[in-house]
Amino acid sequence: MKYWFCYNFIDLLNLLPFFMGIHQCRACGSEDIKTDRSLGGRLICARCGSFVIGFKERKNSTKIYQGLKSLNPGIKISSDDWQYMLPFLACLVIFLATNTGVLNQSDFSYWSGGLLLQPYRIITSHFIHLDFEHLLSNTFGIVIARHFLRMLGLSNKLFFVILISFLMPLQVLLHWFYDIVIVNNPMSLSAGFSGVLFGVDAFILLASIYGKRYFMGVEIALSNNYQARRTMTILTAIGAIYSLMPGVSLLGHLTGFVAGSLLFLV
Repeated sequence: MKYWFCYNFIDLLNLLPFFMGIHQCRACGSEDIKTDRSLGGRLICARCGSFVIGFKERKNSTKIYQGLKSLNPGIKISSDDWQYMLPFLACLVIFLATNTGVLNQSDFSYWSGGLLLQPYRIITSHFIHLDFEHLLSNTFGIVIARHFLRMLGLSNKLFFVILISFLMPLQVLLHWFYDIVIVNNPMSLSAGFSGVLFGVDAFILLASIYGKRYFMGVEIALSNNYQARRTMTILTAIGAIYSLMPGVSLLGHLTGFVAGSLLFLV
């Protein structure tokens, strides 16, 4: 139970975007809203320049439109949500296996000294979670990633899977390089999907600032968005503070953020 406070605190932070309204221009419907410092921080539409700014209306509907089904206000299930369910199910299945004695957590977690001899840890370490609170916090992280990728207008139905497929080995290799080459620590241990989520966080944050048209030659059509940029900046700062708490892998989160930033440049 020693991790209870840390994990539940970050769960609440991860839910922040769902409690915050999304600003929308009443004149043209754009969600690209910025603040005008010359007018004391007044909100203004970046598309048409209107000052008539409100909040995006969320409709509660159970009708199906082009493969989208609304379950609750503001929450919709799409045909491409399998790419978010896939890593969640992998985490859940392995969590059940390690907590029922089928698998041993230590055999699949990140271990700097044994990584070269057991390279499968490069992938399996991301799906190992110490307890249910650990799993729950990372599950919310996946939900948050989905929310912001949709907010930025993601057009590719495979992007999330492609991104985490590159993030997993890159984050571990950066972690291992620091442990072995820089500080010579063969007994560094860690586990969990949060390193990957920090990489996704970095990618989304940079995309919300600069936009991102292509990734690895595949069109993703992410557009810059002031609302997403503002919220992601706050969550990133809070995540950095959270990483300093006892029992949390600061290095795992930091290498994940660096990995996501590097992949954004590709």
